[in-house]
Amino acid sequence: MVTVRVSGTGAFDSNIYLVSNGDDAAVIDAGTGLSAKGILRSIRDQLEGREVKAIILTHEHFDHSGGGKALATALSVPILASSECCRILRDGDDIYSGAGLFGFELEAYEDVEEVGAEIKLGGLVLEVHPVPGHCKGQISLIERNERALFCGDLAFCDGGVGRWDLPGGDLGELKRSLSGALKWDVRSLHPGHGREELKDPKLELNWAYQSIKDL
Repeated sequence: MVTVRVSGTGAFDSNIYLVSNGDDAAVIDAGTGLSAKGILRSIRDQLEGREVKAIILTHEHFDHSGGGKALATALSVPILASSECCRILRDGDDIYSGAGLFGFELEAYEDVEEVGAEIKLGGLVLEVHPVPGHCKGQISLIERNERALFCGDLAFCDGGVGRWDLPGGDLGELKRSLSGALKWDVRSLHPGHGREELKDPKLELNWAYQSIKDL
């Protein structure tokens, strides 16, 4: 498996990852769309003969989902997300997507596909774990072979967690999601913002959980 953090993102964009196994690749999260041209250029520069099979969204928030349409159209691939994330995007919901917080309106997504417990894109296989709390539709993804965790805004390195005070957030659910994540077999952590952890992801997940468990 190869994981590349895509460059070309803007100040309000989430981290975006290009993950692949052999010739099969997927893009995880899509940013706001404000820097779509630079992000697309970076993806294409780093493909090296691999083929993107899908855009996968960890959740519905605009800084992760707003660029989905532009990237999916340019790459001629489907957009995959949880059922709740799909509902919010299909409705063009500015409140639960958070688009209004950025001063934008979310254009309704007509073509977004719901994921099950596993995403299989040729040789690339990702486990899907629902992790509500930051928002209703958040999922985390674990690559099957190397156990790389793409956790969206569930947890960040150095003790941070995603906000729970936005529409759809719930502190109790976030605690339960993080507690469950501590039991996963993972070997690296690739969060939705900030740095990655390639040596001790369990330590980072535990710090994140400890930061909220007594609230």
